[in-house]
Amino acid sequence: MRKLSILCILLTVFLTGCKNLHHQDSESIKVYESFIDAVVSNKGIESKIIPFEYKMNVIKQKDDYKYEIELYNPQVAMYDIQAIAVDQNMDSNTNVYPCIGILGDDANSQYNMIPYQARGEKGFVKMIILDAISPKKQFTVNVMVTWKDSTLQNQSRVFFNCNYVQEKGDTAIGEKTTSDAGKANVD
Repeated sequence: MRKLSILCILLTVFLTGCKNLHHQDSESIKVYESFIDAVVSNKGIESKIIPFEYKMNVIKQKDDYKYEIELYNPQVAMYDIQAIAVDQNMDSNTNVYPCIGILGDDANSQYNMIPYQARGEKGFVKMIILDAISPKKQFTVNVMVTWKDSTLQNQSRVFFNCNYVQEKGDTAIGEKTTSDAGKANVD
């Protein structure tokens, strides 16, 4: 009888844990979808004040283009950073857009950038990279980044775009840094 009651308790704990995991996944998917909606609704309008630098590197592979969008050199303290890069030419039903702090285990992690500081083991990173693959020779990636201030009470968000066009006659495979880079602007 005692073994049966222990088994019932363990089964209840297990089922409750599974339900909580499903709930967390469901919530992170809702947040992910809301980020996509915000980027699409923004219609490519760029923020005037962006308190960090960014650039996009494109690596031409055999049949596609891998891109990496780097966010670095923050000019303000940025806590609990969440970011997404949306290529609106890619179908959101069959592709997962690159994001950080939104889906899966990332939703439970905290990413922070503070000027002149980096301690990865404490969650303070020097740079954030969003990367994905595009099959197109020309594409635009719309990026949204959100973060909280040091009190964790006030949230800010910015939008910017990164563009890539393969130059005519360029058949070389390898890395190319686009001219689409942004300097920090905190005026």
